[in-house]
Amino acid sequence: MLNDKPTYGQLEAELNELRAAYREMGYQLEDANDLIEAIRTGAVDALVVKAEDGHQLYTLRTSDHAYRIFIEQMTTGAVTINRQGAVLYSNSRFADMVGLPLEKVTGKLFCNFVSTESHDQCVQLINSAWTESRKQELYLSGNTSLPVLLSLQTLQLEDGLAMSVIVTDLSAQKAQQKMLEEKNQALEQAQRKADELNSNLEQTVSERTKDLYANQQRLTRILETMAEGVCIIDTAGALTYANPMAQKILGLSLNRIKAHTYNDPQWDNLRLDGTPLPANEHPMAVMMTTGQALYDQEIGIQPPNRERFYISINAAPVRDENGNIVAGIGTFMDVTHRRKATQQKDEFISVASHELKTPITSLKASLQLLDRMKNQPSPAMLVKLVDQSNRSLNKVSTLIEYLLNATKVTEGQLQLNKKIFPLKELIDDCCNDIRTEGGYELISEGETGLQVNADPDKCDQVLVNLVNNAVKYAFNSKVISIKVERAERFAKVMVIDQGPGVPPDKLPHLFERYYRADDSSQQYSGLGLGLYICAEIVKKHGGQIGVDSKLGEGSSFWFTLPLAG
Repeated sequence: MLNDKPTYGQLEAELNELRAAYREMGYQLEDANDLIEAIRTGAVDALVVKAEDGHQLYTLRTSDHAYRIFIEQMTTGAVTINRQGAVLYSNSRFADMVGLPLEKVTGKLFCNFVSTESHDQCVQLINSAWTESRKQELYLSGNTSLPVLLSLQTLQLEDGLAMSVIVTDLSAQKAQQKMLEEKNQALEQAQRKADELNSNLEQTVSERTKDLYANQQRLTRILETMAEGVCIIDTAGALTYANPMAQKILGLSLNRIKAHTYNDPQWDNLRLDGTPLPANEHPMAVMMTTGQALYDQEIGIQPPNRERFYISINAAPVRDENGNIVAGIGTFMDVTHRRKATQQKDEFISVASHELKTPITSLKASLQLLDRMKNQPSPAMLVKLVDQSNRSLNKVSTLIEYLLNATKVTEGQLQLNKKIFPLKELIDDCCNDIRTEGGYELISEGETGLQVNADPDKCDQVLVNLVNNAVKYAFNSKVISIKVERAERFAKVMVIDQGPGVPPDKLPHLFERYYRADDSSQQYSGLGLGLYICAEIVKKHGGQIGVDSKLGEGSSFWFTLPLAG
């Protein structure tokens, strides 16, 4: 297992211990050689031999006998050889090294006790040592090949010149040296592995850094191209980040956003009903308090000097490795159009209910009266009630037709039955009820003879709606003009009145679905679908529709149709 392997520090400590032991063995060998040299040269003229308890046993002079006693006490092997290389005497330690009794060592050639491979080297070593002290590693022969260090130097004894050979057992040293080499190899291997690990670590860190940078770049690009706004707040509620879409929705630069909190007092946060939203009910505050994510929470925002807008917020906490909330992230989108559309639908349902209720109530009252007088009908009252019932029924029918047409337009099912016809027919046949009532004068002018390729019924619906709007909203304008002009490949039909005109802020919204341009002092009936349906019919023909108006000078509602041919 990995944990059983020695660490780099353990290997280095063991290596140091081996080195120290190796040095100590060298010191001991040097001390023995120095003492022999001192005896040989006479620097030491006596040896004091002591027992193990420290008491002096006897004193020997530097003589042959003294030398023999001295080398016998040595822990290393020691022999004395003559000029022929024969052993004059040996200590017990050397005899043990070669595995022979002491008496079988004396008189034998010293080189016979070395291994065959080392014999010639031993002879050369002894011959050269008579003139100069030598040291050499060889192997003794015996039961096992024993590595030894030979230290040779001449020695003057009573019988004449001899040579002292100190034989130091190197087996322990060799074993330690081998261990030292193995430790060195292990240390080098550990170092290589450490270097390899460091290299791999550096490469991994470099790759991870590149990956993190790449991921950060991808995340940045994703945030910058998101269709939703993204904001991050700290635990104090301060905004620390906002992506470009968030800046666009809020209408603030990043620097200005960072100077705000999500619940900035300069901005009014509102409930959907328009009442102030308490700070603790803000979706970001609820998320930070409860630690739970929230989704699709709609609120209104009223910035200073700007139109109110609505956003839908998703909020989630950001936690550290201990699970503590350190930030909050919110994604939001502008749902102002959705909110306004919802409000318009609610208003439309209310208006439609009211618009349908009035004629139906009138029709119901007429039918109830007719039912009461069915047995004794009054001709004058009968005619009046029938006319009133028909008007109520026609109004209900018109409202239902508007609803059906609006549904067809929304679902893309509005069908056209085109044919070529002159606009004069369309103008002369429309709005007969207005002409017969006599309250308004309809004047046609311009190039009414132009022929168009269009659906006459749908075009009649557009023209009637524009004339009826003129009657409704410009009731003081008793003259309504229908004028025709050529506009390149189209015929332009204009309905012109001299009424009060349309306020500029309402002009862009007149052709939107459910929009009702009610004057502040007047209440007008209608579903807010008429102009919307007219615009869709004209667009279906490939034409355009619009309005030109100035307050106090009247209005000109116009549309274009493709010319025939």
